[in-house]
Amino acid sequence: MTLPKWALAIGAVTGGAIVLLSVLWTDDEPLEAGSPVAAIVNGQPIPVEDIEIALEAMARDSRNPLPEGSSQRALDRLIDEELLFQRAIDLDLPRNASTVRRTIVMTMIDLAQSNADFTPDDAELRALFDNNPEFFAAENRYRIRWESAASPVASRARPAAHPPNRMLTATDLRRYLGEDLIAAVLPLEAGEAIGPVENGGRYHWITVIEFAAAGRPEFDAHRDRVEALWQERATEAALEAYISELRQEADIRIQPFSNE
Repeated sequence: MTLPKWALAIGAVTGGAIVLLSVLWTDDEPLEAGSPVAAIVNGQPIPVEDIEIALEAMARDSRNPLPEGSSQRALDRLIDEELLFQRAIDLDLPRNASTVRRTIVMTMIDLAQSNADFTPDDAELRALFDNNPEFFAAENRYRIRWESAASPVASRARPAAHPPNRMLTATDLRRYLGEDLIAAVLPLEAGEAIGPVENGGRYHWITVIEFAAAGRPEFDAHRDRVEALWQERATEAALEAYISELRQEADIRIQPFSNE
């Protein structure tokens, strides 16, 4: 079992070695056998349950049975971590050390988002699907002929970047044509053409040889994506609600900006 990263960071800041149990425990009153508390460190109890969890982790990391004295070693490590944690609080590291602060904030975000409802019923998923067609709609497909020239009256030639002679989605065509030309092509249907269109110092003519409109998306085909979108929005809503509650309970005073 290794110390977590925050404990290592705290040790580096304090510059001290890990304090062993034998150094600080001799002046404490012994706890009664069978107590649910394994140790008390500066008034902070360490439950026996924490030792059991530590032993389970040690057993998973070891191919052999745990040696005698493993419980004591686990307790020693928990005491060391508690001492380092208490010193971190004394030094106000959660506020003064950016990495520690960031870790705590991210942990709180995870905690807030854990309250999100990840069990929507079928009707809620279908409503989300129907209300957000842009997330699930398929794309129109095009097969085009593209020619370009140095001037509107110059001889035309097929560009080296001409797409393959097959049906392609708008997303695929964008890689060949670029943003400006694909925007001009999207409204076209089979047999329609544009040109000359000036772009990038040359003139372009594009004909849509074949066009296939996107079909209506089916809920069952996109169910996994709908559930993923639900979870994303549920976690965002849970975090917003949690922060809103914190703001309502907090005393926040803000200096007005002079330019606003």
